[in-house]
Amino acid sequence: MRIPPLYREKSWQRFTAGVILGMLIGWLFFLYNFGYVYDKLIMEIGKQRTTIENLENTIDILQKDQDEMNKENQEKLTVQTIRVNFVNEREVNLSELTIFELRSAVESELELIKNKSIETVFSSRELLKKAIENKTFRINNDKKYQLKIENFMVYTTTEVDISIHAAD
Repeated sequence: MRIPPLYREKSWQRFTAGVILGMLIGWLFFLYNFGYVYDKLIMEIGKQRTTIENLENTIDILQKDQDEMNKENQEKLTVQTIRVNFVNEREVNLSELTIFELRSAVESELELIKNKSIETVFSSRELLKKAIENKTFRINNDKKYQLKIENFMVYTTTEVDISIHAAD
C-alpha cells in the first residue's frame, strides 16, 4: 500500500506551513509571557528580600535596645515595701497586739532599706539579719522577745519570715 503524495498539493502545503508557523508563534508567545511573569516575580522576590532584611535589622536593633533597657531597669530596681511574716505565730500564743507591735518594731528596723537598690540590700542582708537577731525586743515594758530570721527574700517587695522566741 502506498501513501498518497499529498505533500505536492498546495492546500496541504499551506496547512502544514500554517501549523508549523502557528506552533512557532505560540512558542514565542509562551516564551515572552513566561519571561515577563518570571521577571516580575524576580523583582517582587528582590523587593521582599530587601524588606525582610530591613525588618530583621530593625528587630535586632529593637531587641538590643530592649535588652539594654531591661538591664538598666533591673539595676534601678529598688525595695518598695517590706512584708514581715511570723512563722510560729500560733505556737507562741501571743496576743494580736503583741504581734502587731513586734511586726511594727521589725518594720521600723528594716525601714532604712526602703528605696535602696535591690543589689545593695542583697549584699547587706547578712548585716540586717544580725541586726534583727541580736536585738531584744521589749513589748509592753515587761516581756522580752528574741527573733530569728528563717527566710529573707529581697525584691521590690522584701519578705522576711521570722520565728519568735522568748528572751532569757
